[in-house]
Formats: sequence, structure tokens, C-alpha cells
Amino acid sequence: MTTDLKHTVRLARVDILLIMRNRSALTNAVLMPLLVAGFLIFTARAQAADQVAFMLTGQVATLALFAPLVNLAGFYTTRREELVLKRLLGGPASAAAILGGSAAGATAVYLVQVLALCVAAVPLGVGLPHNPLLLLAGVLGAAGLFSLVSMVISGFSSTGELAQIATVPFMFLCLFLSPAIVPLDALPEQLGRIAGYLPMTPVTELIRTGFLGEGGDVLPNLGLLAAWVAVAAVVARRWFRWDPRRG
Repeated sequence: MTTDLKHTVRLARVDILLIMRNRSALTNAVLMPLLVAGFLIFTARAQAADQVAFMLTGQVATLALFAPLVNLAGFYTTRREELVLKRLLGGPASAAAILGGSAAGATAVYLVQVLALCVAAVPLGVGLPHNPLLLLAGVLGAAGLFSLVSMVISGFSSTGELAQIATVPFMFLCLFLSPAIVPLDALPEQLGRIAGYLPMTPVTELIRTGFLGEGGDVLPNLGLLAAWVAVAAVVARRWFRWDPRRG
């Protein structure tokens, strides 16, 4: 167990360094999401204070779609096709440490982005999170869920670029059928009811409740998020591939 943890930490550090040194990954996984979030929050400043808080907390949730989902799907696929995963699997690290190391690296990037928005919330008048532990639970739950989804998408993709493109429909589903951008009651009744059970909804509600300290049914959302993580884990175990799809 201790050896696996050491390998996980080592691989996470390698992934973070690769993101920092790769201009494309740094832009797409770190900088661009923050710039988009900053722009949307800035444009909301002219509205009421509760609108600013709604937009900021929604952006905290949607940032989970970048490093733990889009970037990680590309990482897993590229490394599989270049036989890097097979070589690692033949070494001292276990499968869980290999996959978990990359997921931990992506999660660390996401946590830094969340911290940046927490700091920005103070001058915007939103203030610091009211319930940091609940916020952290939502953030880590989102990172874990979308890391597993990235594994599923990687299993169906033959290149890193295709894997990242394949995440787009899932991203749109998460963005527009969740309370991250618009309240669920603003959607048509039937659509809003369906959206309430989709994975991005409990993520957003937990993060928003943890940040603002009001609203949201904590236990039902925790249960729904845990259920989605369990489903994603089963599907990822079934469909993730260690062998290249080409050749």
C-alpha cells in the first residue's frame, strides 16, 4: 500500500510537470479555463450580488471538466498508443497507481484553479467559502468522477486528439443540463427533472452549498454523486484499454 502511494505521488508529479512544460496542455487545461471563468464572472459583476455568486460557484464546478476530463482523456489515450502504459504496467507500479497518479495530477491542477477562484471571490464580494469541507468534498468528487469518465472515453478513442474531441458532447451535457450556468427551474419542466439526476447537478449543488452556505440538499446530492462515481468506476473498469487500438 505504501509502495503504491509512492508510485502514485511520483506519477502525479510527473504529470504536473508535463502539463507545465507543454504549452498546449498548459493553455487548454489550466489557463484557458481560468480565463473563460474570469470573463464570465467579470461580465456578471453588473448584475445583482447573488448572480455573481451563482456564476462564480458554477465556474468552480465547470473547471472540473478540463484537467480531470479533457486533458486526462488525451493523456491516457496518448500514453496507451505509445505503449507507455504497458511499460509502466510491467514495472513495480500497480494499475491503480498508474491510473491514479495521472488522476491525482489532474486533480491537483483543478484544486489550484479552485483556489484561484476562492481568492477572487473576496474582492468580488462573494467572500470565502462558508463550508470548506463540503466544498472540498464536491471538488474531489467531481475530480474523481470525471477522471473515471476520461478513462471510459479513452477506451473508445484511438488518438489523444480524438479522445479530447470525444469529451465535447459530455461537456455540453454537463454545462447546459445542470445548474452550473442556469438554474434548473429555468429549464422546461421535464428537462429540468431529468437534469436533476445527471452527474453535474450534485457536483454543482455541493460546491455551491459549500461555498455559499445555503440551499441544496447535501445528503441526497452526496448520495447521487457517490452513485455516479460507482457507475463510472464499473464502466471504466470494463472499457478502459491498456493495449493500443492501432496496429
